[in-house]
Order: sequence, then C-alpha cells, then structure tokens
Amino acid sequence: MITIIIKNKQLSEKDLTQIFNLLKHPLRRAILKQLSKSPRAYSQILKNLNIQESSILNYHLREMGDLMIKKDVNGKYELNEVGKICLQLVLKVKEKEDIHRFNKLQLVVTTLKKAINFITITFSVLVIILALELYLLNIINFSSILEIVASGAVGSIVTSTSIFIIFEKSESSGIDKFEKKEKLGTYSIIFTIYLLVHTIVTLLL
Repeated sequence: MITIIIKNKQLSEKDLTQIFNLLKHPLRRAILKQLSKSPRAYSQILKNLNIQESSILNYHLREMGDLMIKKDVNGKYELNEVGKICLQLVLKVKEKEDIHRFNKLQLVVTTLKKAINFITITFSVLVIILALELYLLNIINFSSILEIVASGAVGSIVTSTSIFIIFEKSESSGIDKFEKKEKLGTYSIIFTIYLLVHTIVTLLL
C-alpha cells in the first residue's frame, strides 16, 4: 500500500491512481496549465481553451474536483497543493495533441450523444404509443401494457446500473465516469429495446 503525505493531506494509493487517470486527458492538463498563471473564472477557462460546449468543461472540472483544484474567495478556480505538484509533472510532458482539434472532436461526440439520446427517447415514446394503439384495437389488454412498462423499467434500471458499476470500478481501464445524461441515454436505450422486444413477443404469442 502506497501512501504519500502532503502537509495536512494524505494521499492513498487510490488517490494516486485517480490522479494518473485524470492526467491522461489533454484537456485536464490544459486546465492545470491555465490555472498555473493565476486564478481563473469559469468563463475565462472556457474562452482561453476555446471550449465550445460548457458541459464538457463542467464535467472535467467536476472530475478534477477537490483533488487538484479549489475556488478562491472570489469564486475563481485555482490549484491546490496537489494540483501544483501535478502541474510540475504536466510541464515535463511534451504535448502532441492539438487541444483545439480535440475540443472539436469532443463537441462532435457530445452532439452525437445528444442526438442519440433524443432519438432514443422519441423512439421510446413511439413504442409506448404503439402499445396503446394495440390496446385500442383489442390486440393486447391494458394489464399487458402495464406489465411490459413495469418490467421494462425495472429490468432497464437493474441492467444499466450494473453496467455503470462495472465500468466505474474499472479504474485501470482509463474510462471516464458516466455523466447523468449518458446514464439517462443508456437507460433509455435499454428500456426502448425491452419495450420493442416485449411488444413483438406479445403479438406473436
């Protein structure tokens, strides 16, 4: 078990693993470099790093959290003691990534995720409408609809939660934690698939 003590803060092996995983991301390294100059307001970081989507910056600031950064009396972000030590490591790294190109890629990915989530939720509503139409046509009864929705909701929650736990426990994989929107999107996809499959099976029986 490795433990490092920095003044009043004790870093465990888990903390060190989290730090190294955080520093893998070029945008987080860029944030450290920005804060090395002076405390920065949220809007300054957003503008200086040319981040097009604020949710991207929100996510990375939240991930860095109390481990690397803090807010001063004016509400500006600055490096804490651990963040300053991490900065010394970052300054030794010769960056190969084009941060602006990376930001554009992040924006495309974020936009794509939003589109997928929107399509999935819309499709879920259409499947529910289909089930209601089948009910009005006396092809399936109302109790079947309630059973499909209830079992689908429970099954989707259990399945999606299991997926989140598996990925978020895999610290060595370097996979970022799921955001709330991504969790909702994953749940919606599983729920939609379940509704569609269950409805088709009900029609065939």
